[in-house]
Amino acid sequence: MLIIFMVSKGHSTDAQQDVLAKYLNVLPKGLKLKEQSAQKYRITADYFNGDIFGNFMNKTRVSGDYTRGFKDGTVKWNSVKIANGNTREGSFETPVSQDYMENFTYAPSDEMLEAASFSSFPPNSFHTKNLVWDMLAIETFAWVYFDSLSLNQTFRPANLEDEIPLAGEGTFKNRDIQLKWTGISQMNKELCALIEYRTFDNPFAVDTEQIKLKGRSHYWGTIWVSLKDKQIEHATLYEDVVMDMKMQGQGSGQLINTTREIRFEKLN
Repeated sequence: MLIIFMVSKGHSTDAQQDVLAKYLNVLPKGLKLKEQSAQKYRITADYFNGDIFGNFMNKTRVSGDYTRGFKDGTVKWNSVKIANGNTREGSFETPVSQDYMENFTYAPSDEMLEAASFSSFPPNSFHTKNLVWDMLAIETFAWVYFDSLSLNQTFRPANLEDEIPLAGEGTFKNRDIQLKWTGISQMNKELCALIEYRTFDNPFAVDTEQIKLKGRSHYWGTIWVSLKDKQIEHATLYEDVVMDMKMQGQGSGQLINTTREIRFEKLN
């Protein structure tokens, strides 16, 4: 819900101007992340696969519970499940638990881009690795550049444009990441800064024994960051991917369009 400041008779008072200045002129500098207890989130990622002409093929839902705020700086995943579906509007099939991710614990860092960090994961586990990488991205966009943002001004963090290794299975390169503080809203009864992010035309490649992918990604979304304790109250991520996909044993590739819709919902 967007906060709207009402002004009577077309005139603003000094007090109202002070409120506007407080919430719309500058974000609180030096705001520290405060986590007095563990914070739990439900992450739901829906993948819709089709051809490049918009014809639907199938869909996948990946969901899991993510907990952070432990005293040792680690985070943990539980109840991770994958469900498939064969119709766009129909329900998903019965979800299958991904037991190898139960209590999967780590400290968020660049090490989570390395193959060794996923030694307990089975082959073809790209969907669940994406949960880890998506959360890393959301937390980076929400916190690392918070003090650099100005209202409605685009900020480009150049140091995020390096090519990213995908745990030994490929690479992804962000191009022209743009962050923008666009206003103030309320989520979970918390006053929040709305931070929008976007990056288009990002090349990537995946090469495993089972599948080879090469294509480009656009992704964008919004993050609600509490102005009281800097916790992420909610986030969305949307992605559009066009790729050439070649399965093991195929003589030629197939052009695929995958869109992702992801919700980051705070549970406590």
